[in-house]
Amino acid sequence: MSDTTLITPDFPERVTLELTNRCNLNCGFCPRRFMEPRQGDMDTALALRIIDELAEHAPVQVVPFFRGESLLHPRWADILAHVRHRGAGPIQFATNATRLTPEAIAALLDIGVDVISFSLNPPPSDPEAARRHGVDYDACRANVLAFLEAREKRGSATVVQVSTVETAQRKPEVADFVAFWSGRADRVRVYPEHSGDGHPGSIAEPLPDFERRLPCRKLTTDMVVCWNGEIAVCNHDWTRMVNGRRIGSAAEASLASIWRSPAYEDLRRRHESGDLSGTDVCEGCDHWKMYYMENGYLGQLHTREQRA
Repeated sequence: MSDTTLITPDFPERVTLELTNRCNLNCGFCPRRFMEPRQGDMDTALALRIIDELAEHAPVQVVPFFRGESLLHPRWADILAHVRHRGAGPIQFATNATRLTPEAIAALLDIGVDVISFSLNPPPSDPEAARRHGVDYDACRANVLAFLEAREKRGSATVVQVSTVETAQRKPEVADFVAFWSGRADRVRVYPEHSGDGHPGSIAEPLPDFERRLPCRKLTTDMVVCWNGEIAVCNHDWTRMVNGRRIGSAAEASLASIWRSPAYEDLRRRHESGDLSGTDVCEGCDHWKMYYMENGYLGQLHTREQRA
């Protein structure tokens, strides 16, 4: 297979369900400022129907998280339990840990999520900036430590990742963050800040140079369903517009039919040709590069194996 050839399976390997695009935080680096103003929760009946379709193509990795805080959805536990009940595939959950109550911890462990990622971003040292940040980091850290303790007591196999975003202002804090969590979590992930210039997925930090634009593999592996059913092509597609067209809606058609729709296939052909001029989503994105880098990811990843 050449670098410019995309082999697309009949169904995506990974499907993200945006249970809500509401968030209770106001992180300055988050591209939520580019998101449409309308907010809401995914209709539970729609979520369950999508999960039923995923089960028909199992295993499909299910990611019940996108632009909002999933624990704000009033029936998040029922939706995750349905994924497990139908055997749709491994569940990769993410939360900012602000609402990680003892009841939520018990529910997540009862459901048996396969991977849980806690997004923790210590507030800036400046008091006013910290106030705007809107999070009590110490309380969130205590919540994650409580989850780790409960996991240990149960002997749960849930893999725990703790992540943060490295910004220009927060670089000095990252080493301390990694040092604290490296002895506690299974994985510590440091993500580079992205989309700050208004282009989805753009990275301000230096990345390897390539002679030409190569295809992004996400178009052959991932699909994102937003809270209202609209389809995004990946987790950096915050506008859901490709050349001025919507990709589709899970409220109106099956994921399988949308996956092989003319709009999706046209975008894949444009990636193969390297001509993405005028695209609303992909033209300014840098995340395609990770598929052609030796380590296969952007930012930092620290695992227990690396520390052993």
